[in-house]
Amino acid sequence: MKILIVITKADIGGAQVFVLNLASKLKERGFDVDVAAGTGDFLFAELEKKGVNYYYLDELKRNFSILDSLYFIKKLYQILKHSQYDLIHLNSSNTLISAISVWFLKVKPKFLFTFHGLSFLDKNYSAFPGLKWIVKIYFKIFSMNVDECVFVSSGNKIESIQSNITDKGVVIYNGLDLKENDFLTKEEARIFISKKCNHDLKNNFVIGSTGRLAYPKNYAFLISNFDSIKSKYPGIKLVIIGDGPDLSKLKALVKNHKCEKDIFFAGAIKESHKYIKAFDIFTLPSRYEGLSISLIEAIFAGIPILASDVGGNVEVVGENCNQLYQLDDISDYLQKLEYIKNNYDSIKKSNNKRKELFLLDGMVDSYIKVYKDLVESKK
Repeated sequence: MKILIVITKADIGGAQVFVLNLASKLKERGFDVDVAAGTGDFLFAELEKKGVNYYYLDELKRNFSILDSLYFIKKLYQILKHSQYDLIHLNSSNTLISAISVWFLKVKPKFLFTFHGLSFLDKNYSAFPGLKWIVKIYFKIFSMNVDECVFVSSGNKIESIQSNITDKGVVIYNGLDLKENDFLTKEEARIFISKKCNHDLKNNFVIGSTGRLAYPKNYAFLISNFDSIKSKYPGIKLVIIGDGPDLSKLKALVKNHKCEKDIFFAGAIKESHKYIKAFDIFTLPSRYEGLSISLIEAIFAGIPILASDVGGNVEVVGENCNQLYQLDDISDYLQKLEYIKNNYDSIKKSNNKRKELFLLDGMVDSYIKVYKDLVESKK
């Protein structure tokens, strides 16, 4: 079976890690797999290491443009005409429009689209009036051109059906292949992160996060409320691993709140999961999520989690676990933080049992089944 996996950006991020892991495993299992992506270096460099062929599509960009989309459809059509794939696996909203390229092909491949989240349906999604409606119509129209949809969480599938976007689809959780020796020990990780932050964190209680410094991740909530957190836990520190468009804005916010000695930006770090044992608690204040890979990494690292109760976060940590707080509610955040500190070992034990839900081999098995069912259905 010949498969093409398509994603908008090649820079570092959860969806890119998903594509890398899936493509690598498919190749290991004997599938003929290629990847196509737009700007960025991370994904291409990692695919090269794994020996996976890729296409660079300059026309694929995060910001939607009708002209770029038309160029992208044309480019993908040329690739499909030349290579004759059995299945095209699309992985981001700007790639979905390309499914119409099948109209012009004599040999028609099957199209699969993975919804890596439904942020545009979320009440916290930032958009000018009418944009949510436009985006919803876009997904509804173009998902008609794909043969199957995959959702990364059950919540996303339910939302999609209730919003009348699509009535088809299966749920496949994101999976990882992480073992204990894939992480540095707490001591090693703490030394590394201390150097990155130019501050000795050896004796501090550290809450930390990995993520893109952008509006959806909502790091401004932690910074703006850090006085309240620190007044309850004087020795506590916050470390954020990642980069993004809001870095300058967030640094200014730290300065505004006079928290320069308590909040640290460690920058973008390759394979950042290796270092997250430096954190005593992994925190994720997102406004919305699909199924967070960074939360799954924290599960595998054995770190208690404190995350906003949005998207698929509840499906990662489980219900009634006291590791979720109401979005932007500092009182609830502090209450859950206290609970986690007081029940630290039992939470670690409970989280450890959830690894089975997010194993990479299980994820790949599920995708292969969907692929085979689709391809065989056209024979």
